[in-house]
Amino acid sequence: MAEETADEPVAVYEPSKKINVISKEAVHQICSGQVVLDLAVAIKELVENSLDSGATYVDIKLVDYGQTCITVSDNGSGVLETDFEGLGLKHHTSKLRDFSDIFGISTFGFRGEALSSLCSLSDLSITTRHSTVPHAFKLHFNKNGNLTKKEICAREVGTTVSVRNIFKSLPVRAKEFQRNIKKEFTKALQVLYGYCLVSTGIKITCSNSKDGKTSVVVSTTGSDDVLINAFSVFGKKSLKGIERIDLVQPDEAVLQDFNLPEDISVNFSWEFYSSSCEHRMGCASPNRQFFYINGRPCLLTKINKLINHVYHKYNNKQYPFIYLNLKLPQETADVNVTPDKRTIFLTQEKVILAVVKMSLQQKWNKMQGNYTSLSLDEIQNSLKRSLPMSPVDRPPSKKQMVSVNKSEEKETSVAVTRGDDSNRCHVFPTEKLPDIDMEINFKSIKAAVELKRRRREQRRNEDVEIKYRAEIDAKSADAERELQKGLTTESFAKMKIIGQFNLGFIIAQLDGDLFIIDQHATDEKYRFEKLSNETKLKTQKLIAPKSLNFTSLNETIVMENQNLFDANGFTLSITPDAQPGQRVHLTGMPVSGNWQFGEEDLEELIFLIREGGTEGIKDQTILRPSRVRSMLASRACRGAVMIGKALNTSEMRRLITQMGMIKNPWNCPHGRPTIRHLLSLKLLRKIHD
Repeated sequence: MAEETADEPVAVYEPSKKINVISKEAVHQICSGQVVLDLAVAIKELVENSLDSGATYVDIKLVDYGQTCITVSDNGSGVLETDFEGLGLKHHTSKLRDFSDIFGISTFGFRGEALSSLCSLSDLSITTRHSTVPHAFKLHFNKNGNLTKKEICAREVGTTVSVRNIFKSLPVRAKEFQRNIKKEFTKALQVLYGYCLVSTGIKITCSNSKDGKTSVVVSTTGSDDVLINAFSVFGKKSLKGIERIDLVQPDEAVLQDFNLPEDISVNFSWEFYSSSCEHRMGCASPNRQFFYINGRPCLLTKINKLINHVYHKYNNKQYPFIYLNLKLPQETADVNVTPDKRTIFLTQEKVILAVVKMSLQQKWNKMQGNYTSLSLDEIQNSLKRSLPMSPVDRPPSKKQMVSVNKSEEKETSVAVTRGDDSNRCHVFPTEKLPDIDMEINFKSIKAAVELKRRRREQRRNEDVEIKYRAEIDAKSADAERELQKGLTTESFAKMKIIGQFNLGFIIAQLDGDLFIIDQHATDEKYRFEKLSNETKLKTQKLIAPKSLNFTSLNETIVMENQNLFDANGFTLSITPDAQPGQRVHLTGMPVSGNWQFGEEDLEELIFLIREGGTEGIKDQTILRPSRVRSMLASRACRGAVMIGKALNTSEMRRLITQMGMIKNPWNCPHGRPTIRHLLSLKLLRKIHD
């Protein structure tokens, strides 16, 4: 009884902790990290403040990709001296007075959180001059957003906000930001592109300074045309094949797809541009798709997915350029959903989806052939063919007579074979299996269960470690994952060679495991990595330099990684002082035998670098476009040890040792596995015992 009482839970009579209010300073620090999540949000908030001030010129300057300093300057209205105290305080704004105002808000910002959050996360200073004041003021704020210092300085009308050492109060986020600085920078530029396109009549520039060198990454001309802004941001080629999409009322079939009534009214308009669905008119990736609600950049996931889905019916190899600015009544959109205000709820989302689908289909249907829909029965009937009957296939003139002797103990199976001149009947006797009486009782079942339990216990006590469980014909990823865990670069040197199998595979042993190695695939992979790291393609000089019309970002990538382009055979002439889009000229193209390369390979290499590929340069890995990789893989394949060649022990040892010298020895460049686990010798001994 005492034991049962000891096992029962014991009540705790300690007083509960008092519920206290969190201090304002702690709340400020907690919420600030939720408002400004990354570099992209920081730049977005500052640019939106400039646009809301009526600026016609916005200049963003970054130092070390924004890690050291972010400066946003504009020629807007400036800030009155009476509003200085509230600039850095939470929920202080000039754009909203009451909650009801949010349903008619026309500015980008309205919560009054951005500058306050930046005060908490960084060192913030503001230089501003209002048009009614003859001089400017430089303001300094502490982490709580309080104004600590004000001094007079010189500046034209407008505002400059400087953010230094962003995320200094959040060490984990600061470390993550520093580690992924290039990706964060690319993400921030992608967000900035959205404002560059939609901000007609406003000149926006962005530059980055690194090691004392400043490069312009994006610059618009302040045009009133969206397409000219796209030309300034993405280059001349971006306008090729772009078409205006007119708004079309959905028909009955499209309305049924979205369960909409036939009497719906479309009370919105749009400005919609998209790539043509013709081949090579689209983009290689979906990173040039921009959506807006009343000029506010946002994420419209369902609409984005629908447009790509319709586009891929006509062109499944590319993605369209998209610029869609929906002009909706203010009361039909809720922008106060997420801290970054990029997620928007729409009351008539289905109607918009139906109109988008109908408009795109009508625009692109001319590219699709005319097809007649058939039922399944019609398709099956159309596939039936009546062939002329040959003499061999004609039925015999006389009935086939088959006589079979039946017996009580045997059954027979009959097979009829047609020949050229006679019909033969073969009778195969099949012996009937005798019936067996099986005795089943509780004692035999108990004995079988006990035997199984003893065997399981015996296996548990035996020290047999199974490292590799994936079968040879299993998924390649599963097998590679096991090999990466079980084998190191030193493991290949320790392998014992058993011999060669079928003149194509090497059998090797490491401890208690046998491995099978493809002699051709492993030698091909070694040669491929060596060629990829050491080959410098020859260059064919062009008669005259060719202007590439790259975007400012792509020009910056070329200037910072010119050695990579030289290694791939692209020679480029760079003029840093020229206008953006005219700073890089192509002077030479790579050549190698019958392989021809073009600007597409150059653009692919820029894309690989932009996605963070330059991190691999530290271990002497040279980035290669896919066609260059294919050429090197073909060259490595021809020079590798072939299947069918007999190898001696020293040759097999050389191939296995090479595997420990390459970065990724699990598959050849064409995807063929180089090594797989064959079996565990410990399991064989266990079965034998």
